[in-house]
Amino acid sequence: MKNFSKLVLIFCSILFCKGAVADLSINNLPDAQRLAGYLSSINNLEANFVQHTHDGNNDLLQTQKGKMFLTRPNKFKWISEAPYEQVLVSNGETLWQYDPDLEQVTVQKLDGRLSSTPVLLLSGDASMVAEEYEVYGEKIQDEHHFVLIPKRNDALFDRLRLEFNSAKNLIRMVIKDEVGQKTVITLSKQKTITNINENFYDFIIPDGIDVIKSQ
Repeated sequence: MKNFSKLVLIFCSILFCKGAVADLSINNLPDAQRLAGYLSSINNLEANFVQHTHDGNNDLLQTQKGKMFLTRPNKFKWISEAPYEQVLVSNGETLWQYDPDLEQVTVQKLDGRLSSTPVLLLSGDASMVAEEYEVYGEKIQDEHHFVLIPKRNDALFDRLRLEFNSAKNLIRMVIKDEVGQKTVITLSKQKTITNINENFYDFIIPDGIDVIKSQ
């Protein structure tokens, strides 16, 4: 699995260190409730993204561009452009990962836990944030930032930072994974999806493609 798909399925600033995070908030619950309000306003979202992945020494490993679509509950389409083409699609029940260069698609049941992947934070039940994460928030100039630390031991990332602008639009996600890699995903050209086809989040498997069913 490429780094791109892993980071989407598991979607750092200096506040990712434990000492800085601990100083962000004394009472966790209000921050979690405030974040839930921000997240619940995200629906039928279309946006472009640019993703930069860095290693533990902050050296750039990869830059990826593409487009994303999100609709509640738990529906999303994440399209990675060349040279690392890939499509990740969920209709709320099934998750497809299509790799054109490998001529294969992996099909599995969607894990709906908010801590299983950052993208589900944006399309899942926002009221469950406090159950899945410790949340610490702060305001930096006109932006509102939230650091999320998974409560589950089996989460595949250590820290997730969500950054919103003054209009409460999500503009940036920063992810630090278990091997020390940092990925910054910046969103742009955000708009509301209109006239969504009922099959928009279903994936039609192309002819001649190998199908792998994953547990």
